[in-house]
Amino acid sequence: MFQYTRNMRHLTFALLLGIATSTTAQNTATGNLLLSQGRQTIEEKAENVINSELPTADGLPSDSALFMPVVVRDLQEILATLPESPNKLPYNAIVGPWVFSGYRNLKSRSFEEAIETLHSQQHNYLSTPWEQKTFRPEWLHDALTQSRIAEDFMYSTMVNSPHTIQYTYWDLPVPPRLPEDDVTLGSYIRNLNLPEVSVENALIPEFEQKKRHWLHKFNTGLQFSQAYVSKNWYQGGNNYLALLFNFYWDVQLNPTYHPNEIFQSTVNYKLGINSIEQNAVGRKYSISEDNFQYNVKYGFKAFKKWFYTITGQFKTQFFNNYKTNTDIRSASILSPADLNLGIGMTYSYANKKKTFNLSASIAPLSYNMKVCIDPKIEHTQFNIEPGKKTHSEFGSSGEANMTWQATSNISMRTRVFAFTDYSYFQGNIETTWDFAINKFLSTQIYANLRYDSSSDFNLSKWHHWMLKEILSFGLSYTFSTK
Repeated sequence: MFQYTRNMRHLTFALLLGIATSTTAQNTATGNLLLSQGRQTIEEKAENVINSELPTADGLPSDSALFMPVVVRDLQEILATLPESPNKLPYNAIVGPWVFSGYRNLKSRSFEEAIETLHSQQHNYLSTPWEQKTFRPEWLHDALTQSRIAEDFMYSTMVNSPHTIQYTYWDLPVPPRLPEDDVTLGSYIRNLNLPEVSVENALIPEFEQKKRHWLHKFNTGLQFSQAYVSKNWYQGGNNYLALLFNFYWDVQLNPTYHPNEIFQSTVNYKLGINSIEQNAVGRKYSISEDNFQYNVKYGFKAFKKWFYTITGQFKTQFFNNYKTNTDIRSASILSPADLNLGIGMTYSYANKKKTFNLSASIAPLSYNMKVCIDPKIEHTQFNIEPGKKTHSEFGSSGEANMTWQATSNISMRTRVFAFTDYSYFQGNIETTWDFAINKFLSTQIYANLRYDSSSDFNLSKWHHWMLKEILSFGLSYTFSTK
């Protein structure tokens, strides 16, 4: 019998207890025979195994009770055979059913060699200096040692005696798993036990949606600037008040319900008034901007994005305007006024987000009429013969309108118009940038570049080019159904 320490006695006893329990129940017939002769206690079987020499798996006799089938016993009968002396009895996996999980590298050795290895490890641990020792509690050391011996014994037995294997790892059924907790909002609402709602009452009643055949865009604003300078101001200066009123209304046929037609009507009016110091003729204000313009377009589809169209344009002003410090009238209502009619084709494009729209018209056949009904205004500057109020011209014209919603509060619209009767050329580019601060406040930049080959070339360094630019800030209101 091997000599081993008190700490290993309980460990070895537990191991042999598992071996004895499993081996006494390997064969039902043999087990019944043992029961008839009187059952040995667990302590006696463990003591016999200790005193005997452990045979190898290949050298076991056929009638050996060491690897016999399991004998099923009642729980109370098993509990009655447990020893009472050990204070602690670690769990031993040898008692349970064996599950083969695969081959592993294991050095074949006998039970005596395993015990001698344990003694050697314990001796080395006791002889190691204290500062070099790795702390490990006694219970953990015993548990790890017992588990290692049990695994080595089970594996070697299963390899040498495959009939002792009861299960294989890959043939075991998948253990059931609890469903994962549902932490979604839908699960939370379902767990509230809310009262059921009738589906019929929850349905929205069907109704015919009202079609919007006309799309509107409306904008109006009043921008102003003001300054007051006292008479004794050290730098001097003049008081002034500047007002700018603008009105824009665009009506368009909805292309969703009328894809084969095109109609657009636009009214635009700008009025700018500036206060000035009383001039030589006693006037205290001047008009910087007075422009009324109406554009209309109608057509039907030709192919793809092209339409046969008729275009019209009318421009004039409403108030009298004079040259600086004189009573010479330069403009009044219908003096001058421009009317243009054209027949041609129009290309229309809009992106998917409806933030960019382009409409370009070409009218090879175009009629242009200039009007001046005020006798105090010089007619010849508008190519109208003296004594006449109108002048008609035939030629070609082109027009392009573009709108771009750059961001939610920044938009731009541009209009380009050109006409020629093949003896002179007239072009006009108008661009307006709107910067909306909120629904009622905005900043606007307006620029109008004009070219007229019939104007006086020597009147200014700009020659035939003319430019007007206005920067304003103030009240604004916009409404749109597009």
